[in-house]
Amino acid sequence: MIIVENYVNVKEKAQKLNLNIPSQIALLPLNFETAITKEELVHAPTTPTIRKLWRQNNIQETPIEKSGEKIPCSTEKAFECIIDIIFVSFLLLSQNPHLITIALNVISNYLTDWFKGIPYNEGKAELSIVVETRSGDCKKVKYKGPPDGLDKLLDKVDEIFKGGHDEK
Repeated sequence: MIIVENYVNVKEKAQKLNLNIPSQIALLPLNFETAITKEELVHAPTTPTIRKLWRQNNIQETPIEKSGEKIPCSTEKAFECIIDIIFVSFLLLSQNPHLITIALNVISNYLTDWFKGIPYNEGKAELSIVVETRSGDCKKVKYKGPPDGLDKLLDKVDEIFKGGHDEK
């Protein structure tokens, strides 16, 4: 299942919460959109692993946490793997669009390993990508389903980047 919806302006919200402003790709806490203060923020439990895997694959994330700060992680539900919200800037998509493909492939491989031994119809991945448009607005593409369906996200991200999705 893929849903596209409007999302808060990530750069403005990060500034309001006194966080680093992401410039290319970043992992946003699960409650980034609704948090009033940065103390309320909670990362998905997979965040440290995704960051490590991205570093191993030369994907340079802009952490929203300032140096020395740490955002706590939530706990996982059985048979469900929830990944933080991935923010992708318009700059990244226009200058280095293949990086998002690599980043999602890293996550897809991680999920394949994570779900080994779990029956196909029971394992669910939940992932959202926030895409910054040319105008600076943000659209969130939410995916929930089996890990092998993540490639559909790239099509939606590309559609939004090219200006083909006007959902409000």
